[in-house]
Amino acid sequence: MNKLIFITLLGLLPCRLPAQEFSTAAMKPITLGEAYTLALDRSEQLARQAEGIKQLEAAERLFNSAFRPVFSANASQSKQQNYASVTKGYLSGSYSLFSGLRDLISLKAAAARTAAAGQDLARARQQLYLDVAQAYLGLQAAQREALIRREQFDVTGRRIAELQARVEIGRSRKSETVAARTQLAQDKAGYLDAAAAERLSQQALKFLTGLEPDLVPEPLPVRKDAGLDAYLKAALSRPDLAAKRKTLQASGYLLDMQDRNLRPTVTVSADYYVLRRPMPVPASRWDAAVAVNVPLYNGGYAQAQRQSAYSEKRSAELDLQLAERQALTEVRSAYEEFKYALLRSASLEEALALAADNADYQQEDYKLGLVNNLDVLSALRTMQDTRLALSQARIRAIGAQLKLENASGTGIPQ
Repeated sequence: MNKLIFITLLGLLPCRLPAQEFSTAAMKPITLGEAYTLALDRSEQLARQAEGIKQLEAAERLFNSAFRPVFSANASQSKQQNYASVTKGYLSGSYSLFSGLRDLISLKAAAARTAAAGQDLARARQQLYLDVAQAYLGLQAAQREALIRREQFDVTGRRIAELQARVEIGRSRKSETVAARTQLAQDKAGYLDAAAAERLSQQALKFLTGLEPDLVPEPLPVRKDAGLDAYLKAALSRPDLAAKRKTLQASGYLLDMQDRNLRPTVTVSADYYVLRRPMPVPASRWDAAVAVNVPLYNGGYAQAQRQSAYSEKRSAELDLQLAERQALTEVRSAYEEFKYALLRSASLEEALALAADNADYQQEDYKLGLVNNLDVLSALRTMQDTRLALSQARIRAIGAQLKLENASGTGIPQ
């Protein structure tokens, strides 16, 4: 009777997982480079930034048009009281000979702003690469955890089956079976948590890449450490810092332009009359003019504009200084994280080797009757937990290296 009850209770155990068949074999393999390329094509944020650059390029062409002459065709008819109507049809042309070099400086400032926007776009691509890499590694970590926890569940299930046989012949206590069943339920909960995390991680990577099938990321190697000094030096050339420098350059151009507000301007213009009725006597088919404008006083407008431009330049200088300090701090922090992640991985590798040896010894002692089944199960669980910790530590080390490379602006495809 007791045996029948035991078998019935064992049948109620959660030995069969709802997702027991979890496997990456049927999933689509994908590399980090492929995922990044797909994310580049789908990123609306990058597309918006690219459109912004096109607008700045159009503004640059607008400033460039100031160096070209302007031509137009004109026609008019007018009437004054007590005078005959006047009809004119003429071609006009004008050209600015000198504007205090303000047009040239405006063009340089526009080019600097366009270049800054281009560098900001390059940095946005680097940030997207890091986002893709984190989603990529998150899915990889979740899949490895699910597989390890499933193996752990299977190991516990096999130990319970062995315990059942030993209980039937009186060589093991029922309390050991209950303890193992408790462990099995905990293993199932851990596996289900890992399986749920894998599903969520799938969605995160699918969102970035736009792919529909389930994905399995290819393993990533840990690249050689280039050294802190190399990363710090590279960080000062990051695209976002280059953008800050271009913004500062543009602010300098604008300040220079405001310094020239009181300079004179010289413009030439000419008209050729194809039709002029009534025609003056003697006949006049064309006229030309040279206009010189010398600003004398504008109520302090020029001084206010200069002060505003100076403040803008000073703000740009402070922004650049802050961005450089933040970039170097990011590199130092990421480097420390990467260094200790590698040390932790090495320590866990040693721990896994010792845990595997201990599991082997426990099973040998079990055969000799020196330990019970729960001792063996505990040793096997320790080994599996260490495997899981090592897997997570290795992925964390790769993620830390990618974060370090992002902070320094290196190792990222353009």
